[in-house]
Amino acid sequence: MIRKLSILCLSILFCGSVAWAADSAGNRKDSILMLGMAPVGIHAATLIAAPVRVAVLLGDITLGIDAGSADSSQTSGTAKSTATYTNQGLNARYFFGNSFNASLGYHMRNYSAEATATSTSYTLNAARTAYTTNTATETFTLEAKSSVLTLGIGNHWLLDWGLWIGGDWVLASSALSESSEATSTNQLGTISAAQSATFKKDAEALGDLINGISASSGFAQFTIGFAF
Repeated sequence: MIRKLSILCLSILFCGSVAWAADSAGNRKDSILMLGMAPVGIHAATLIAAPVRVAVLLGDITLGIDAGSADSSQTSGTAKSTATYTNQGLNARYFFGNSFNASLGYHMRNYSAEATATSTSYTLNAARTAYTTNTATETFTLEAKSSVLTLGIGNHWLLDWGLWIGGDWVLASSALSESSEATSTNQLGTISAAQSATFKKDAEALGDLINGISASSGFAQFTIGFAF
């Protein structure tokens, strides 16, 4: 990932003399639609599920939609999960000049998973010569959801031939709402009420972890695309 980021940064610097001199404001007025992607950046939600971006260009204002998804896995305490993470939302961007802009985004980031918690205990036999392994597992469906508001500042350039290169230098995010709910669907072995409560807590801790990631701020998120 660092290697990809380095290549992208070098590419931007290589094209810098052209991009910085481009009449981005004029090119935006002559364009209607931008199709792009945010492939890299120091921003956790983007790194997990880089969104495809579609934006309508209205001169100094752009209105866009983000949509991304990815499979992921996490471990917390006794719980392990495999899941699908979705990163979808709306964003608006206002340009104060040729390239400098401020952005406002609202995203729904959801984590849908099947999590399995496991407990292992050992029982010494009557002859005290060997131990018997006792394993109990409980499976949960886990739904973690967060709605996130993000404010950003950056520079986005639109070259004459349609290449869009952008960098959001600072992204300040805050969760407007979040939830993590685990529902038991299957048990194997003997599980006490206390164990089940611990399993549920560990499963929901996975959701809390993901919600924290979803609402984290970021830096240097790059966008590359094409406008026409």
